[in-house]
Amino acid sequence: MARLKPALACLLLAGWAGTAAAQSLPAPSRTMYKCTANKVTSYSDKPCLGAERLTVTPTRGVNKLSGTERIGKDVRAEQHREIWADAFQPITGMTREEYEVYHRRFKLSTAAKQECRQLDPSLLQLEAMEKAADKTVDKAAKATVQRDLFILRHRFTELRC
Repeated sequence: MARLKPALACLLLAGWAGTAAAQSLPAPSRTMYKCTANKVTSYSDKPCLGAERLTVTPTRGVNKLSGTERIGKDVRAEQHREIWADAFQPITGMTREEYEVYHRRFKLSTAAKQECRQLDPSLLQLEAMEKAADKTVDKAAKATVQRDLFILRHRFTELRC
């Protein structure tokens, strides 16, 4: 019994350390970037110069293989947030997507939230400009737009918007 107490204490301490480490990890990103350099294509959650932004939808559990619904805590929490978003929609006027952004930014500082709100339309405008620049022949204008877009995307990621 005396040997069991130190082993139990070590297990509890290891569990606590694992939980603390998991809580410090950034949230998984649904935005991926397709980067092409020197005819090599790579995919990353970090922006790169001239990247194409991709929106990824992760799987929501394994249902077909076993016949039973198997979902993880993260999917269950996401479904729970969607239910709350639907319930609060008449009160707040927020869609599921707007509620998800609100939830993701909830713990950010006021200054970071404000900067994220300013970055949102700027990113959309620059992405539209980049698509328009693809159709033109002016490579200098496209390079400028891509550089500005990279800077804003990098800041967006840095702030954890």
